[in-house]
Amino acid sequence: MLIGNYLIKAIQEAGARHVFGIQGDYVLHFYDQLHKSDLTLINTCDEQGAGFAADAYARMSGFGVVCVTYGVGGLKLANSTAQAFAERSPVLVISGAPGMSERSGDALLHHKVRSFETQRNVFREMTAATAALTDAQSAAAEIDRVIDAVMTTKRPGYLELPRDMVSRETDVPPKNTPKDKQDTSKVLNEALKEVLSMLRAAKRPIAVAGIDIHRFGLQRLFLDFLERSGLPFVTGILGKGVIAESHPQFVGVYAGAMSPDDVRNMVENADFILAAGLLITDLSTGMFTTGTLNPGKAVVACPDSLCVRHHIYPGLGMADVLKALCAKLSATPPKTKWTPKNAPAPFVPQTGCKVTMESLIACVNSLLDDHTSVIAEPGDPLFGGLDLFIQGASDFMSPAYYASLGFAVPGAVGVSLAAPDRRVIALVGDGSFQMTGMEISTAARCGLAPIVLVLNNGGYGTFRSMIDGPFNDLCPWQYADLPRVIGFGKGYTATNEEELWRALHAAKNNGDELAVIDVKLDKYDISPRLRRLTEQLKKRVIR
Repeated sequence: MLIGNYLIKAIQEAGARHVFGIQGDYVLHFYDQLHKSDLTLINTCDEQGAGFAADAYARMSGFGVVCVTYGVGGLKLANSTAQAFAERSPVLVISGAPGMSERSGDALLHHKVRSFETQRNVFREMTAATAALTDAQSAAAEIDRVIDAVMTTKRPGYLELPRDMVSRETDVPPKNTPKDKQDTSKVLNEALKEVLSMLRAAKRPIAVAGIDIHRFGLQRLFLDFLERSGLPFVTGILGKGVIAESHPQFVGVYAGAMSPDDVRNMVENADFILAAGLLITDLSTGMFTTGTLNPGKAVVACPDSLCVRHHIYPGLGMADVLKALCAKLSATPPKTKWTPKNAPAPFVPQTGCKVTMESLIACVNSLLDDHTSVIAEPGDPLFGGLDLFIQGASDFMSPAYYASLGFAVPGAVGVSLAAPDRRVIALVGDGSFQMTGMEISTAARCGLAPIVLVLNNGGYGTFRSMIDGPFNDLCPWQYADLPRVIGFGKGYTATNEEELWRALHAAKNNGDELAVIDVKLDKYDISPRLRRLTEQLKKRVIR
């Protein structure tokens, strides 16, 4: 089989239906093969947009692919790939490369940096596995190895495809037989005794759901554990929405000092905490303003280990631990009293009232249902968006750890393609929009209909609240005119609550059309959560 065709087959078997990217001469031959295959090519406006779209696609569907040319294309994917690595998103990066026959004498070929190894060396730092397909005989086995690493670790992989190798024959390897799992039953039973002893003795137990529950496809299993144990649960910022927030055991989103008082008190006064798949970062804990995981009262289940109090059990995976707990538990009356997070009250726009972050979130809340996905940029789209009531599982997405700006608009393209039954709402600051907002053109090209809310405060509101200055200001754009410029969709301007309400309802009711809503906000208006966070950040910025 030809190397290019084998790679296409492997991509399809891993579950991708689309490939994002921009062609170039080093990858043009492979692009022709992709075009002739059953995969759909999605040409974006910029390589970083392709990387973000593939990342969002992977988060929603379980596997994403981005394909670009060498050097000028591949190195523009460094940021999006770093984010996918940091936040466990299974993205396969494919880069074309100069042909093997062109490299003699260390030739100065276009797009080359230092050596023909430079780009691969960069990606080694931000992927689970890399391979340069320079040997026809082993190419298929290398493709399988890298994709297997992506699927196992839920982190990116990198393949480099020289252009004169695309149509070379490769040896098709036998399918890998699953490795025998190490028998951990004795260790698991020992750990379970300790966990169950803690749980039964607890009077104020709680569970914390983290993002890896979603990444490893364990939502149903974790939900079974919750319902058998009767525990109330919160999520971290990255894990927001991993379980539908309409569930009666859901209490809220915990983020240290940024949390509502009732949520913070419940978590920090708990005498037993089971945290599953939790990524503990500075942003997710309000700059570490938390004592959540006191080892003496915590059980922390990770993808490949379990921590119980001061004991670490390597090799006990989160899935095995949750299955074993479910087998030991029958439906249990809850020990802890709590107030479930209720659906928000209907939003009633006030005549003549300017839009604020608070009223914006309340208005968006009124439109959410279990077929709506929200993508939020870092900053107030994220921190204000924590008050959104997410009704579907895994229907809130934000790069809340790595926190790269520019994710939401290309991410809306990726999610719309990965889950065509979902209507996507993208919450994006004007600064972020000016980085990658041109990907609304990709949405138009694909006939997609996300609702893009541009939170227009004339600059970078997050940083203004730390140190103000003209470096935080932006050139004003007429965002509502952009659908007319690209010839697809409709633009709206909202300066008050009534205009926002009408625009959102018009956009929601027109499900076949892109909408861009320019939401005018005061330059210093930020959510209470973001204000608390920036007060902590300011202490670190000014020292």
